[in-house]
Amino acid sequence: MSRVFTAQIRVRSYELDSFGHVNNATYLQYLEAARCDHLRQVGLSFNDFQKWGAFPVVLEAHLRYHHPLIADDVIEVRGTFVDWKRSSFAVEYEVVKQDGTLVLTARMVFVFVNGQGKPIRVPEEFREAFTR
Repeated sequence: MSRVFTAQIRVRSYELDSFGHVNNATYLQYLEAARCDHLRQVGLSFNDFQKWGAFPVVLEAHLRYHHPLIADDVIEVRGTFVDWKRSSFAVEYEVVKQDGTLVLTARMVFVFVNGQGKPIRVPEEFREAFTR
């Protein structure tokens, strides 16, 4: 069973759109930042993907926006790795403000591919790092 991982992020002014809210595409960057932090926390790095010849790519991304963010809001990104399959897995997210306001829910599906872009088995080291 995967555990919940978290990351805190402060909204920067350059992430805002012309309406003064965080641009909707920026949320994908927040989710990526949280995943990358967690990758390091479990003892892995992007260099491992090269070593394994296996690369996780986004197959699907579903985001539901519940509440806008503005400059200097501090958020917590919470994620859980779920639905492990032979060559894929999903990550489910919640983004909440410090006061507990739900900002975003999301689900992203990833598939591991080799250097030629063909689906391959999830590397065992990767699966073990996120399910132990």
